[in-house]
Amino acid sequence: MATFPTFESVLLQIAKALGANRNMTSKSKSKFKYGDMSMDNLSDTWESLLGEIADALGLDESVKDDLISNILVDYQMHKAIELDIYSSKATQRKIVWQYLARVLVPALARHSVFWQITSNMDEGMPGGRFWYLPVADSPVEPTQLHLPVPQVLDWLIDLIQDSNTKIANNLEDDLRIYDSAGTVLRNLYNWQKAKSTPEISSINNTFPDEVKIQFLGCFEPDEKSPQFEQALSFIEKKGLLPAALQHEIAINEDDLKRIINAECSAEEKLDFVQKLKLRYQAPSTKTIRRRLLIARAIQEGYEQLVKFLTPTIDKLCIDLNENKALQLVQLYNDVYNRTLDAHLEKRHIDGKLREFAENVYFTENLPPFLRYDLLLAFASDHEQPAPMVSDRLNSIFSRHGEEDNLDNILPTSEDDIRLMMNVIREEGLQSNNYFMQLEALVEKLAQNKAPYKQLQKMDDFEVVYGAMGHHYPNPKILEMIIGRLSELETTSEQSMKRILLELEYLLLVKPFDSKAEEKVSALIKNAKKCDDFECSKAQVLRFEAYHFIAQNKLPEAEKNLNLAIDECKKYSFGKLRGNLAKVAFSLALANQKLIPNNHEKYFRDMTYWGGFDGEADNSEEIDIYGVSRKLHEDFWENTYNCYPDYKPLFATSRSDFQVFIRDLLPCIKSNKPISQILKKHTFLKKKQLKYPQADSVIMLMMKISYDTLGKLRFYGQTMPPEIESEIHSAFTGIIAAIREIIQEWPDIINVSDFKQQTPLMLAAHNKDYETVEVLLKANADTDLRDFTGRAALHSAAASRCLRSASLILEYGCDATIANLEGATALHTATRMGERPIVELLIEKRPELLQIEDSEGYLPEQLAKVIATDTLAYELLSQYLISECRTVVTQGTYEKMLEVF
Repeated sequence: MATFPTFESVLLQIAKALGANRNMTSKSKSKFKYGDMSMDNLSDTWESLLGEIADALGLDESVKDDLISNILVDYQMHKAIELDIYSSKATQRKIVWQYLARVLVPALARHSVFWQITSNMDEGMPGGRFWYLPVADSPVEPTQLHLPVPQVLDWLIDLIQDSNTKIANNLEDDLRIYDSAGTVLRNLYNWQKAKSTPEISSINNTFPDEVKIQFLGCFEPDEKSPQFEQALSFIEKKGLLPAALQHEIAINEDDLKRIINAECSAEEKLDFVQKLKLRYQAPSTKTIRRRLLIARAIQEGYEQLVKFLTPTIDKLCIDLNENKALQLVQLYNDVYNRTLDAHLEKRHIDGKLREFAENVYFTENLPPFLRYDLLLAFASDHEQPAPMVSDRLNSIFSRHGEEDNLDNILPTSEDDIRLMMNVIREEGLQSNNYFMQLEALVEKLAQNKAPYKQLQKMDDFEVVYGAMGHHYPNPKILEMIIGRLSELETTSEQSMKRILLELEYLLLVKPFDSKAEEKVSALIKNAKKCDDFECSKAQVLRFEAYHFIAQNKLPEAEKNLNLAIDECKKYSFGKLRGNLAKVAFSLALANQKLIPNNHEKYFRDMTYWGGFDGEADNSEEIDIYGVSRKLHEDFWENTYNCYPDYKPLFATSRSDFQVFIRDLLPCIKSNKPISQILKKHTFLKKKQLKYPQADSVIMLMMKISYDTLGKLRFYGQTMPPEIESEIHSAFTGIIAAIREIIQEWPDIINVSDFKQQTPLMLAAHNKDYETVEVLLKANADTDLRDFTGRAALHSAAASRCLRSASLILEYGCDATIANLEGATALHTATRMGERPIVELLIEKRPELLQIEDSEGYLPEQLAKVIATDTLAYELLSQYLISECRTVVTQGTYEKMLEVF
């Protein structure tokens, strides 16, 4: 079982290393990792994690915003790659190894350059090396590996310039630790020798703000003598020769020799002093904690990688061929330095042009094995590199199968460079040869000249398989291709590919014939017996779902699709999860009305896993309600298809409603009684339409009419008066007919829609007090609630319709009903600033004054907050505008306080 890492799983790992997700349970982490949360929770968790990661790194607000922006860009690139990945039988080690090398590590390296430039996160740390990464102790003849935490401790101890024992004793005195256990000393020893990675709590407890550390090794010049002379004395005392000092401050060895010999300008002396002061400044305990926490996070991540990638190798091993994690460190170093070089080379260019120039410079200076392979995602040769990266990864995952060896990502010798170049060259030749053969075969098949013979000449399974994805004038050619694949297959993997291709052809391409059901059943049985079934299970379950649909077994089909979605968490299948969710959603709508809470999981998976295809879906705001309507129609028009021996199922919403309206409209237009029409369609008087929104006929008519009249008020002035008048007359006539239907069909008045909204709520919401009165006289239930807990009185208050509110109160509603936020209709009227309704409610139902909402506000207190708090008023105004509600002045709320 192996999948391409989700970006959420990467965030969790980063947060864990930084101690930034301690409040999340194991269950919520798992749900976040696989995208199984509700969309609101997913969004909130993202926001919370990003904020905690930025805070743990100690970033200021501007850099925090930049970090989050960079992460979102990385997410988009990651997702574009992920939605094209097919993990095949590749092991999890291999997938993670390739992902880190080709996507995550280079992205982090490139971002780190710009974070460093804008935030100067390394201030006071040694220059010329990465203190937060594992590094060999000598660039010439390394003998051991220095991990990040020991490097930070070396920096700190050098600045304190005292023995570990004295440092520990002083810290223990400050911390009032007198247990003679030597806790601090033992911790410092273990951390410095990399015997253990410190816990976050240990770092925080050892270096709290109140600890006072004496720094004897810092450069703090006084006014007694020239600072340059003091600087020379300082480096002499420290024993810092130019060869070593160049790695501490950003001045090269030759320049340092001149400066130390005073063979330099005054400006160079000043620069030397300033850089020495910056490097050897006394850090605050907050800075010490921050450096240790960052080093600790990266060190823990490095150690986990060593265990995962090369479990038998020691974490301090410096052999790049054995310790694969070190190759990632080297890759980071290389990409960082190349990115920095590009920035320095092009920093004189302004704005966006500089970014473009930097990317071009970065790309042009990459060696071929990086430019055309490992760093494809970051080379500027292509505007959309994600598909190329996905293709490269899919090739690697499919080619090596279940082999668990990890190829070197960077050359460790001249032979490695030659080998890498040969691989790129050979794969390019194979790819060109494949496409040339495929193009020639497709061309001959399209000419329909002896297609069977043409296929028999081709012995390459993959080329014949590729020919299936084209259109041919002779439909039988597709069956010939499948037949030839059956002859050529030699492995279980090829057998499964052929079976899935044949299932797709029979279920989704070829019209059903009398033998279709039998053939599909046999293929599904063969697929389940195939050795390759386990890693292809999601695709088999998908086609079995279509098989169930063709047998009119819609609930069974939906169940199968849910099982297939679960399988997509075990292996990567590109956009399959989103497409499965799309069909499952349409099936759920066909099986029952839309239930937003239950069906959001399908909408979520469509959104995050490639279920929305094409420009149309991205050009407008997407919501679950609009999508449900489209899917419901699409299911019955395109997806649903039953085998010949089964009686077709049909959606009744469109046909029932269209026939009803077709009969009703002439009567409305000619002012004739509609009683005969109602008798003809009496079966509609108690039911919801088989339709995602689950409207009754009067609810659907009311929604269409109110919506049209609302648009007419908004756009009416832009059309000729006679057309506006005709449209207005037509829809007011429909509303009048609705009132007549209510009187004739009293059973329909409490039939709610999918939001549990009733006709009474809808009429009150649209200020249609005449229809409200008709509904009330027909015994409409005033106390029914929609899915937000609101009743009809809330709708009247929200729409500022005093007449509707008066009528609903007159018919004995329960005015104390509160919505999910604990708000009664009086809270709603108060929030709207609607004084007449507030006065009415207080007069008729004074007990409402004593009811608090879920935030503990009485109506009077709510009014006072809005009247006196400008921010509260502005937030409320923005919300009302978003809901297309009227906004009153803050002074209106001040005057309304007189009512309470």
